[in-house]
Formats: sequence, structure tokens, C-alpha cells
Amino acid sequence: MSGSVSGPAPGGKSRGGIASKGGLAQSAPIDLDMTPMMNMLIILISFLVTMVVFTQLAVIKFNLPPSGPGEAGTQSAADTATHPEVDITLVVSENGFQVIGEGRKLDPIPKGAQGYDFPRLGQFMKRLKEEYPSAESVVMLIDSNIVYQDIITSMDVLRENKFPKILLSGG
Repeated sequence: MSGSVSGPAPGGKSRGGIASKGGLAQSAPIDLDMTPMMNMLIILISFLVTMVVFTQLAVIKFNLPPSGPGEAGTQSAADTATHPEVDITLVVSENGFQVIGEGRKLDPIPKGAQGYDFPRLGQFMKRLKEEYPSAESVVMLIDSNIVYQDIITSMDVLRENKFPKILLSGG
């Protein structure tokens, strides 16, 4: 057993900045290398910043309709004379779509066996846009039991047919 020594150094001296059983610690402080930690923080911050940009792309922007008749907008009289505002409402119910405009109900688009008829809604909205080219806003009146994906697809159809301002309202 005299071949290997696993205990303290002879005379109780310290090794590597740590005191052995019989001696004192060295007075030189241990240097910590913070470079790997700083590198990790820089990578983490850049990752979080890029993720914020990607999450903003997934946001769907919409507006709520005005609560009172006097809050509809701040258009001047000259603007309303050249481009009359048309109130278009899309009612989404369990039976299908119903478009209401200028105080009258237009032809309904019934729900089929496979679900809502989005291509027919797109054709209808395209004809409506050709008839009223200055119209940009549509109020969507949605029943409470409509599936979220159907609402989003309806909004996509409206945007594809140049109705970028979509106002949501509960039915």
C-alpha cells in the first residue's frame, strides 16, 4: 500500500487552491471564466427577439363596431358625397351565411352537407365589391355556437375579396 498516496500532500500542504486536512488554503483567488455564460445569454436574447417577430405574424387584427351612432367615423361631408359608405353585414349562423346591405337582406348562402360554402361566399363578396368599389368594411355578426375555424376562414374570404376592415359582433 505504500505505492499510491490518496491523502493530503506531505506536510499538510494544499493542492489546487483547496486546503488539505492539515494545512491552510492558498491566498490566491479562483478566477471564474464568465465567457461561456455571456455567450449563452447573447444566444438566448437573440432567440427571444426573433421569436417575438414570428409571433406577431400570426396575429389577426380586427376591429369592434362602434357602440353608438355618433361614433361611426370622422369622415367629412365631401368624402361621403364622393364615396358613400355602405353598411355590409355578414351574418354567420348554423344555417349558413346571410349578407345584409343597404337595409335589405340579400340572397342567403345555405350551409351544405360538407359545411359552409366558402367559395360561393367569395363569389358573392366579389360581386358586391364590383358593385361598391369604395366599400372596405364588413361587420360579421356571429352566433355563439360557430366554430372558430369557420370564423377565421370567413375572415380570410373577406380579405381575399378586398374587404380589409372586418368588424366582429356577437349574435
